[in-house]
Amino acid sequence: MSDFRDGVSGTFNPETFFAMAREVGHGRALGLEYRDHGDNWVELALPWRPELVSLPEEGIIATGAIVSLIDTCSGTSIWTALGGFRAAVTLDLRLDYLRPASRGETVIARCECYKITRKVAFVRGVAHGGDETKPIAHSAATFVSVD
Repeated sequence: MSDFRDGVSGTFNPETFFAMAREVGHGRALGLEYRDHGDNWVELALPWRPELVSLPEEGIIATGAIVSLIDTCSGTSIWTALGGFRAAVTLDLRLDYLRPASRGETVIARCECYKITRKVAFVRGVAHGGDETKPIAHSAATFVSVD
């Protein structure tokens, strides 16, 4: 299995990772898309699809799909900050929902790993529908290393 490293810098490359991840399992079921990344942040998208809707009459995306998007984006931001994989599990993930994700709206998550200790990583994030001034949710998460 590839370690998803960038050929130039030798560090973890989330774009390469998501090219594979969206073809299998959870990433495939949700249809997660890579958008961008930096040294300690990642941006992913969850396109609106009817099978992700919790209220068909209103077209609102299920909160579970948004939680999965943010959890995946958060974990990937840790690998990006570390420059590679480190086994970690979500210890705590808090989402403050500010509004629903509407019919046809692609949800974009941007998560930043802002602190890593020997065993714990701290991540904050936001989800929006393309307009960052109108967030869908804010997140705060901690992940614990299992190695």
